[in-house]
Formats: sequence, C-alpha cells, structure tokens
Amino acid sequence: MRLPVMKFSGQITYSRSFDDVQKAVTKLLEFVEEKKRAMMRIAIGFDIEWRPSFVRGVPPGKVAVMQICGDTSHCHVLHLIHSGIPQNLQLLLEDPTFLKVGAGIGSDASKVFRDYNVSVKGVEDLSFHANEKLGGGINKWGLAALTETVLSKQLKKPNKIRLGNWETPVLSKEQLQYAATDAFASWYLYEAIKNLPDSSGKDGGAPQQ
Repeated sequence: MRLPVMKFSGQITYSRSFDDVQKAVTKLLEFVEEKKRAMMRIAIGFDIEWRPSFVRGVPPGKVAVMQICGDTSHCHVLHLIHSGIPQNLQLLLEDPTFLKVGAGIGSDASKVFRDYNVSVKGVEDLSFHANEKLGGGINKWGLAALTETVLSKQLKKPNKIRLGNWETPVLSKEQLQYAATDAFASWYLYEAIKNLPDSSGKDGGAPQQ
C-alpha cells in the first residue's frame, strides 16, 4: 500500500536578504516567546541545506539554507548564503531554552559552527527521542524512515532537489517546499514521538495536522 505523502501545506516565508532575514527572525522570536509563555519549553523543527560537491578534493559549500518550523501553519526558509546570519538569528540559535529538533541535528549544528562560527544550542536528535520511545535498540534514524515508521507517511527526497544548487540566486518553489517540509516533519515528529506511550503506559496523541 502506498503511503500518503508528507507535505507542508501552510505559509512559507522565504527570506534572502540580511534585512528580510532579520525581520523574519523578529517575527519568529515573537511567535516563540508567545508559545514559551504557555509552556515550559518549546520545540522548533530545524534543518539546513548546502550545495554538495561531486569533485574529489573540493569541499561542499557553506550552509546555504536554514529552515525553521514551529507549528502546522508557518515555516521560515532563510537563504543564508546571501544574507549571512543577523545577530537576532544568532541569539535564537545560541539560546538553549528554544529546543531545536531534527534528524542528525548534531552534525548540522557542527556544520553551522564551522561555516559561521555560531553555536546551535538546545539541540535534540530525533533518533535519541525515538529510541527512548520505540525501543528495539539504538537506531540512527533518518527523517524519511521516522516519518514512515511513526506517522505512516512518506517523505519524498528527490535527488534533483536534495543534491541541487542551494546557492542559486533565488530558490525555486520546489526547493522551498522541500525545505519547509523537512523542518515541518522534524517538528511534527518531535511532537508525535513525545506523545507516544511511555514505559508507564500513558498516551498523549499526535498533534493535529
């Protein structure tokens, strides 16, 4: 049976200049602070993209795109290769009270530090989160495998987009959709896994999509 496709269907805010990224992060911080007042700690889905290298000895590009999503309605796609990282984005990334979640997020955080000298703090790998709830040993989960296992949906990863040029002057609609969906899936999976039955048998329930 073919699984339904995971796709972000909310608003995507695309920012590619320094000023636009700064404004977008200001709105994102307002959103995060509002949610923070309602709960002790909030999670945001986090992912990055960069231009790969297919030539031996030529390193991959710097982090070109950063995508952040905190609910079902709105995701931010920041074209950092053109904008750089404004101070308010650095403050958000370095604030450990905002939990950043994703698959393999530790290596993503390391790349951001290498490329921009910014420490992404408050990170939690969905693999660790899933292994606590799903059992069956220690697995290094990818985002697509987790989406299929936990949500019974397929997360498409077409190579022409995944391995494409993320340093292009303007991202295509397909690139924007891909980026936003990855960040959304990370956030959605975190919320869904958090609500899976724990060892005491208590159950929460996945967030509404």
